[in-house]
Amino acid sequence: MKKLLIASALAAIAFSGSAFADDDRGREARKEYQEARHEALKDRREAIREYEKDRREYEKERREDMREAAKDRREAEREYWKERREAEREWRKDAREYRHWARGEYIPRHYLADRYYMQDYRRHDLSMPPDGYMWVRPYEGDDTYYLVQMATGLISSILGN
Repeated sequence: MKKLLIASALAAIAFSGSAFADDDRGREARKEYQEARHEALKDRREAIREYEKDRREYEKERREDMREAAKDRREAEREYWKERREAEREWRKDAREYRHWARGEYIPRHYLADRYYMQDYRRHDLSMPPDGYMWVRPYEGDDTYYLVQMATGLISSILGN
């Protein structure tokens, strides 16, 4: 019996070393797994940081581009309206300088001044105006003559272009 006890004790000691070795291998495997997991999490956090940094840079550039585009659009609109006002002023100036009226319309009051009246109507081959009427030539370079009622400015006849 003593021999059996000694043999079993020796067997337990011999096999217990391999058990400890298995336990050490398990610890090593767990340790490697935890280190690998720790590295993977570290890499993931680094990737997230880089992504967030890139996203912030992209958003910053996008906002700057949007501001620049809005600034360019406002400048283009200002330029457009400026050119449009200038063109309209030119058109109005031309329209005012070479305005023509039709029979039955009223000529503006400032054309009913002595400097626009045709006193020597015979020299321009015009008939003598009736009482209360006068021949008016609004533009020097234009050969259009208007027979205008002096009291109201009503145009009763037009000769010329």
